[in-house]
Amino acid sequence: MFSVIWTFIEFAGFFFERDGSPVKPPVWAALLIGIALALWMSRPRLTRTVKLQDKDITLQITVHDVFRVGGGAVIVPSNVLFKHDHLDEGAVQAQLRNQFYENPAAFERVLEDALKHEPSEMITLQGNQVRKYPIGTAARLELNSAKVKGAYIVATAELNEYGRAIPNREQFRTALNSLWDYIGKRGRKEHLIIPVIGSGRNRLNVNRYELIHDIVNTFMLAVECCKFSEKLTIVIHPDAFMRNRYDLEEMEEYLRYVSKFEV
Repeated sequence: MFSVIWTFIEFAGFFFERDGSPVKPPVWAALLIGIALALWMSRPRLTRTVKLQDKDITLQITVHDVFRVGGGAVIVPSNVLFKHDHLDEGAVQAQLRNQFYENPAAFERVLEDALKHEPSEMITLQGNQVRKYPIGTAARLELNSAKVKGAYIVATAELNEYGRAIPNREQFRTALNSLWDYIGKRGRKEHLIIPVIGSGRNRLNVNRYELIHDIVNTFMLAVECCKFSEKLTIVIHPDAFMRNRYDLEEMEEYLRYVSKFEV
């Protein structure tokens, strides 16, 4: 790096002179420029973007907070009861509730209104009568936000008698397929932003590479039939990225493989 900079300085000295002597910056300035360029070139690339060949569709993976990516609608996983009172603050549904609604009751009212025309049944859970929806039930929630256009909340997991998610990868895939179908038929054509759902409250015993495959694969199959979005951004939370040391190079290679072979 420094040799390249110094070669450029020497070359420039032939063209710029002052009082008959070549004009050259001081050595310390060249060192600072070299250090700055080295730091810039070695910075971590936390966003990887691939455009699908012969299609006006972009796939992106980024390390970010899902509600700060902006410019689109966020996909929020839930359970078949759309129950949220048991969630910790880090759950995506809890973040949606806490960031965009005055209180849990206000969120519950909006949720009930969005789901009122969806098929459901009444069941008993822990002594209470609750409304249960089929896997894949989805609804769009409008958000009063300049950054996030809206949210699609989708039922991705059944609950056991203790109110905990029952891990089932087939149901997870079914939920994704139903979500894309809902957006294609009833949603808007817009940028979609989805966290790497499945490994948290769904308790699926698979790694995030496999979950990303399920998300991308079902999305690609769906847009073949109905192009409901021109951009899908998959978001890895910074804490998960640092904790698990994910290789973004490998993820980008996978996206390029998908764009080339459409698998």
